Amino acid sequence: MPIFVAMNYVIYTFHIATILSMLLSGVFIASVRGSKPPLIYLQLYWFVSIFLCIVNIFQTLHTPVYGQALWNPLHLLMLLAVYPFLFAYIFGMLRPGSIGVRFWLSAYLPLTTLATLYFGFDALFGKLPLFSNYAELRNYLNLPQLWVLFAAAAFSIVLISHYTVRAVGMMRYHKRNFESNFSCTEGNTLEWMWWAIAITLFKCLLVLTRIMTGGSAVSLTVVIFFSIEPVIITALVLRQKDLYGLSTPKDKKLELRNGNSELSSEKQNFLKQKLLLLLEKDEVFKNPDLDSAQLSEMMQTNRTYLSLIINQGMNTTFFDLINNYRLNKSVEMMRDPLRQDMNLSAIAEICGFKNLTAFGRYFKKIYGKSPTEWRKETFPDENSPE
Repeated sequence: MPIFVAMNYVIYTFHIATILSMLLSGVFIASVRGSKPPLIYLQLYWFVSIFLCIVNIFQTLHTPVYGQALWNPLHLLMLLAVYPFLFAYIFGMLRPGSIGVRFWLSAYLPLTTLATLYFGFDALFGKLPLFSNYAELRNYLNLPQLWVLFAAAAFSIVLISHYTVRAVGMMRYHKRNFESNFSCTEGNTLEWMWWAIAITLFKCLLVLTRIMTGGSAVSLTVVIFFSIEPVIITALVLRQKDLYGLSTPKDKKLELRNGNSELSSEKQNFLKQKLLLLLEKDEVFKNPDLDSAQLSEMMQTNRTYLSLIINQGMNTTFFDLINNYRLNKSVEMMRDPLRQDMNLSAIAEICGFKNLTAFGRYFKKIYGKSPTEWRKETFPDENSPE
């Protein structure tokens, strides 16, 4: 069966590529970002996956038929063993301090129970025979360890679905929270987490499909995807800034507890005038990295009071307030006859936009057209530089 032998060599090659990919990803992230929580969870995700991948190679080396090579109970146990680490990283990023004993017990107590039952039934009733597709699986429905595997599959679906729903809820909160804390979303968006979760769900779907069908094409897809996944996740992670500057609901309660729960109208007006002075006279909006923590420190107040002034007193968000000042300044400069030769990148930088892309995106949001189009329509006889 030369085709199966060749296919097995391809599988082993991609397994080795997976191990190298995970190892390099873990080491690279540690060298760039360090190994403190929550990054340590991501590194553990890679290193536990490496261990399980090595175990799987030894399993397949003792399997003579390729159709059976990737089907073994370890797949479900692998699935349940590694994913809590990935979601621990995501939860730790979104809400520091949320990963405790309860989180690990909810993941690994059922896993330990299922693994103990499976190997216990293996010892009592004999090992579950290997099979290559669902048709063969039906021949072993009388064996209790097969039902343990069904329970493990169901638990993996429930666990990962629970993690996904929880992560989505946290991401929605932080998406709203971004506009209350940051004036620029470059590097602060959570799009990469959506991709990470989508990759995780796709990976689970591949494994479960492989388990139930035994198809060689699915098997090859699984190992190829496993080998490139660490590179994708690493690239996404390194684009993300730390989120620890963001306030959470608990933070806001703590800040309110340390002060009054309500602002008097006099104090609100005082802080509002202080804010307007910083924006209009000092032009603090020109700092491209300005965030609510910096601005509240300049005003000698806290972020909660700053949010109250902006959200309730000015009926806007921190993000829109700062970027509106930047946009107004940029339009003022673009209208200035003495600055007609100034390119848009320079104007964007002077006004506090992180880059031309951020400037163009917000300009189009407000004016419905790009800065270039606006400039050409406003000064049709001028050749506007970019």
